[in-house]
Amino acid sequence: MEVGKYSFYVGTSTGTLLYTHDKLSNAKAATPEEASKVTALTFGRTNDDIFVGYENGNVSIYDTLDGKYLKTFTQLEGEGRIVGIGCLDKVFVFGKQDGIINVWDGRNENFFDMELDERSTLDCLAHNNNRPNIIATGGEFNDFKLWDVETHQCVFKAKSMGHDKLNLPIPTSVRAITFFPESEHLSGCATKEGHVLLYDDRAQRRPVVKYLQEKASFTTISCAHRERQCLVGTTRGFMQLLDMKAGKCLKTFTTFMGSVTGIYCDPSEPYVATTSLDRFLRIHNLETKELLLKAYMKLNLTKLLMKPVIKDEPLEEEELGDENVDDEYENIFSTMETVTSDRKTKKMKRATEGLDAPEQQKRKKKKTTTHAIDS
Repeated sequence: MEVGKYSFYVGTSTGTLLYTHDKLSNAKAATPEEASKVTALTFGRTNDDIFVGYENGNVSIYDTLDGKYLKTFTQLEGEGRIVGIGCLDKVFVFGKQDGIINVWDGRNENFFDMELDERSTLDCLAHNNNRPNIIATGGEFNDFKLWDVETHQCVFKAKSMGHDKLNLPIPTSVRAITFFPESEHLSGCATKEGHVLLYDDRAQRRPVVKYLQEKASFTTISCAHRERQCLVGTTRGFMQLLDMKAGKCLKTFTTFMGSVTGIYCDPSEPYVATTSLDRFLRIHNLETKELLLKAYMKLNLTKLLMKPVIKDEPLEEEELGDENVDDEYENIFSTMETVTSDRKTKKMKRATEGLDAPEQQKRKKKKTTTHAIDS
């Protein structure tokens, strides 16, 4: 794997955004005006903009091309940290821990309340890229839900997990949410109690597939490059690759020395980048479980993003631009005369100008004879 093919953006506990473009050891830092722990990190409408959410409730927009912060939202409704950010087609959504969902359309800001009870919190929020207006939420005593941002209505609410063998209700504290790209109706969540749940909002309100890792507490989840596969990280310092078609574990990665805080997978190749509390950024091969790269980042790492670097991107833009040129513009170049800038050619032309044909042939013959003697 070539590290130069990817750019990595890592949020830290101090609020600094670390990023690398060529070597993991050459990480650079972008520091916001007000220091606060990074609690949410996501790309904007394109991979050139990154939205950074903080523990103090603020949100900043970072421009990866210019390497600077563009805007900071400091007066969002609600209390607590930013738990998730959604970048929809027309609006941006910021979720706060107390259940207030802020909606910004570029000019105006409004919000709606999830109306949580006193013991419930909002701990995660994710946007479904296949359904422009749908976001998912979950948290402590707050089951998985789907919301329509335009109508501010809950369109799907998961049922409880039922009761255990002692007839006690099974708690569900959602810690992370992901959407499977192969279907707009498939979503998964990981819980503090060790469950990974697959929901199909067309079928039923209870999970269609369940996976339980006893004595484990999940912290983060991300889709893998294969259909219905995902990766989950735990507080005990290991990561699992799950097949959610059958609800079973395929591989376990145990190279971590602390809780896994961030997972980001390449959507087409078997590479996964991870961060953990031991301050290391790691890259694994999902097929072989090989640890390809490992870099010490010096700060406590909280969130992670990864994007491929396309070096031929400007060339593609030029080719795309040529397709949009009109016929009149093309005719300018088709009727233009060819201009030769070779000074030697012009000089020879001027020297032979005015000579008749026999003299030109004689001079040409003499020049050939001279070359033969020299050789």
